[in-house]
Amino acid sequence: MKFDTLLKTQKKVIKLFQNSLRKNRLVHTYLFEGAKGTPKLEAAYYFAALIFCKHSKPCFNCEDCLKVQKEIHPSIFLIKPEGNSIRKEQVEKLEREFSLTSISESPRVYIIEGIEKSTLAAANSLLKFIEELDGDKYGILITENINQVLLTIRSRSQIIYFEQVPSLVIAEELMAKGVDEETSRVLSKITNNVDECLELIGAGKILDLIELARKINFSLASNQGNPILIFYEEGELLLREPDKRYHRIFLDLLITLANDELAYILGETEGIIFINTIDKIAPFLDNDYEAKVREIERLLNFKQRLNYNINLELFYADMLIEIVR
Repeated sequence: MKFDTLLKTQKKVIKLFQNSLRKNRLVHTYLFEGAKGTPKLEAAYYFAALIFCKHSKPCFNCEDCLKVQKEIHPSIFLIKPEGNSIRKEQVEKLEREFSLTSISESPRVYIIEGIEKSTLAAANSLLKFIEELDGDKYGILITENINQVLLTIRSRSQIIYFEQVPSLVIAEELMAKGVDEETSRVLSKITNNVDECLELIGAGKILDLIELARKINFSLASNQGNPILIFYEEGELLLREPDKRYHRIFLDLLITLANDELAYILGETEGIIFINTIDKIAPFLDNDYEAKVREIERLLNFKQRLNYNINLELFYADMLIEIVR
């Protein structure tokens, strides 16, 4: 468990924890809410390190801190959804663990990831457990959607909201792992989660989609080749792909490229994502930003169509014909 992204992007959360500890104002139950990719689980383990560390709170070097970072501390209990839900049996097991007398008499921390996926029976059992927490026992509940968390659980927790991780931070972490800069910038716009970015690369599809989007975009900008033919010659992976997530990603790539072109036309180059690709298409760009805005609007409209049952071959044919027109 590393805390680099947490310390870099959630300074308010860190300050809150440190001040609460210093002033002896820690509460027994916290509810962390933030979008996918925000370092909520890392913050839960940081909180645990803060509690267990006997030195500089936390020092990251003592025995307790090292065990927390390795996720092997005996006084930390982590619950994750089994399948698609957190079941009552998981909460009951946690209750039994906390009812036992700790050999070391150290604090204990439980973490429930995906609390919104609790069954009603699990949530009701947890509610009773929360109400009975005392002493050096702390709970961290983690959710991506606070509105799906039982209201009675919310009312008994201190809610901490996590800020979205800046895409630049995601891109920097990907580059540190060996991903080239342009691909890192592109992936950081697709998802706010470094691990998910790496999973996409590992799955072997995303890099092909990025390259296909580049080729179609170059053909559109330069009037070289036929973007429709390029798609049907090299886009077979999309036509065979049943997961609409990849189709949405492909549309997002085309929209991002078009937005980059618009930014270049307007002289707003600082936020360009395809930093290398834009250099290749820049000589072919004119100053008709209104036409580029219309292209973006068309792409956005076609992306909306992905929410319905569609014939993919006809969908892409219609889209490319509409854009070329």
